[in-house]
Amino acid sequence: MTARKQPFFVTSRPAGAVLATAFAGFVWSEYRMSKQKPRIGSVNRDNGSGRAVGRGLVLSYGGGLLISVASSATVCARRPRTIFVAGLTIAALGQALRLAAARELGESFTFKVHTHPEQPVVQTGPYWLIRHPSYTGALVCALGFCLAYGNWLSPAMVAFLIGGYVHRIPSEEAAMLEGMGSGYAEYMLRSKRLVPFIF
Repeated sequence: MTARKQPFFVTSRPAGAVLATAFAGFVWSEYRMSKQKPRIGSVNRDNGSGRAVGRGLVLSYGGGLLISVASSATVCARRPRTIFVAGLTIAALGQALRLAAARELGESFTFKVHTHPEQPVVQTGPYWLIRHPSYTGALVCALGFCLAYGNWLSPAMVAFLIGGYVHRIPSEEAAMLEGMGSGYAEYMLRSKRLVPFIF
């Protein structure tokens, strides 16, 4: 009887510990960012888009993990260690971009969409070329973790997070236009949403 294939983080106890530690670090950094409160006088323009992103996060990370242990037929059998390390490296780079974007926005960064009458249009740092670098970072991070899960089907679960941002980004940009006016409209004309020079 052929042994059931399992992902690398299951068969290697050190890899499992590294994955758990990396995920704990991710959750902690997200928690720290979530503590940022809107400025007094800000207008909540979230329109439920935050919930859509939240669902996408749960389905991407949780669904990817579930598939990695449930679908033995698609477990990465070749170079599992390399794929694991590459996945966590990609995740770290994605989260680093997200954190850099949050730092660049400063007090304007919140988990829900808000605008403030005195809020500037930030076009520096990671915002120089793309309007939503924190979302790019989140997608890259999710893809990295799903690769590290060691199952070729797991990365497909990132589609749920993409779906969350498909709902959020147009809603957020409409809110920014309403709250920030022509300055944001001009910024939209010269920048891309998520991928520099492409999209």
